[in-house]
Amino acid sequence: MKVLSAGLAFCDIPLSPVPGNILEIDNSMIEMPVSHTGGDALTVAVVLSKLGIEASLIGRIGRDVSGQFIKEELKKNSVNMDRLIEDDLYGTAVSYILIEKSGERHFLVNRGANDALTGKDVPDEAIRESDLVFFGSALAMQRMTDDEVSDIFKRAHKYGKLTAMDASIATETNAQNNLDLIDKSLKETDIFIPSYEEAAFFTGKTDVKEMLDIFSRYPLKVLGIKLGHKGCVLTDFKETHWLSAYPDVKVVDTTGAGDCFMAGFLCGYLHGWDLKKTGEFASAVSAYGIGASGASTGIPDFETVLKYAEANGSRLHI
Repeated sequence: MKVLSAGLAFCDIPLSPVPGNILEIDNSMIEMPVSHTGGDALTVAVVLSKLGIEASLIGRIGRDVSGQFIKEELKKNSVNMDRLIEDDLYGTAVSYILIEKSGERHFLVNRGANDALTGKDVPDEAIRESDLVFFGSALAMQRMTDDEVSDIFKRAHKYGKLTAMDASIATETNAQNNLDLIDKSLKETDIFIPSYEEAAFFTGKTDVKEMLDIFSRYPLKVLGIKLGHKGCVLTDFKETHWLSAYPDVKVVDTTGAGDCFMAGFLCGYLHGWDLKKTGEFASAVSAYGIGASGASTGIPDFETVLKYAEANGSRLHI
């Protein structure tokens, strides 16, 4: 099983613990900052590789210290980076993450080389070599428009490959209907699992069932909405599962929780599991993810996650 993950790649620098009133005080003591990899596409690739799925990453980084760090981490985690592009004009994207004691976080971001990524950076050869093409995250990069993402997915479908996507909220948009921003891409997407905030942005709804109804008009194989600490809802339009989050999980850092969930879901889906088991496993991956600082640091091996999910997954069903 092979997954091609294309899209955002970041060097994350968490700062913790950050008090909520940091802008009102002169200084505050924090732990020693340690760099981590981040970004939807990069995190999904790393987590999949940790779970035993062969993963390749297509993205852009700069020829700088942060870019070298990303390359070293990808190599350490056995992610194929043959098509990772080192940009001569842009620096590596960097995100400073302000983490509160509760684990909630706030981002200071420079998108760097991510804004130079285009659909042409994803060649047909890379698509043909994969079983599934994941794009993360739509609307987060200047040149990766709806047309660009949909073209990648059209090519994937032409070669009989599965497609999966996550999205980002576009804070600057003149669209009268925000769903139009990803309309073409959704028509070529098999698996779509946005966060509640993203789903609300695109649909204009606050009720989860109404969100599901709107997205169900697209030819998706699986649709889900991540509900943060409340869990998630998943449907394949034959069965629907409302899952709570795993109880008694110590929250250290919620950075990458959604990306860990997506990677876990893709792993289970590629194993051919039913929706129930896949959701339980994805939730377990996310639970491990928030138990350590960094987007993917806390993810163990496949067997460890599977045993945890099998022992505790039944507790999730609402």
